[in-house]
Amino acid sequence: MKVSREKSAENRELVLDTAARMFKEHGFDGIGVVDLMKNAGLTAGGFYNNFESKEDLMAQACQRASEKSLSKWQEHINNPDIANPLKRIGTAYLSPKNRDDLSATCLYSTLGAEVGRHDPAVRQVFTQSIESIFELMTPLMAGESDREKREKAIAMFSQWVGSLILARTASGNPLSDEILQVARSASDLD
Repeated sequence: MKVSREKSAENRELVLDTAARMFKEHGFDGIGVVDLMKNAGLTAGGFYNNFESKEDLMAQACQRASEKSLSKWQEHINNPDIANPLKRIGTAYLSPKNRDDLSATCLYSTLGAEVGRHDPAVRQVFTQSIESIFELMTPLMAGESDREKREKAIAMFSQWVGSLILARTASGNPLSDEILQVARSASDLD
């Protein structure tokens, strides 16, 4: 049965969202195309109508997840009811929920270590996404120059990602919560 263009586009979006979630939860190599498509409620046959390869899907799904995260962060920044958007973003980032729910957390803390083993297209998506985060965070930082603010944004986000990774490794142990708390304090988020 032929699928309409609208349904085909809808299915493609579903695959991208499912892939982003499942890659974060299982890793790039922890889920195959067949299982991914099955989780999206689709057959594997439609995969190659939309994507050149699994690596292509990885790049596009990560791009989609990055755009959603950046959009959410931008909403916090633009919201006049949030007095300190950096605190709001950082507190949510360094939270037990973000630590524990791999499928809904950021790409960098779940997939960052794997990116170097994959196609340049995947690395490029991560590079551009990280640059976008730094551009978003830089104006929120204290400092006398744009360079100083950017350096602080890079250091702070790097600390957040590393802290989240370490907190996951100690998950189920009081050390995990301590890591998150110390990272929030070090970022002046408490």
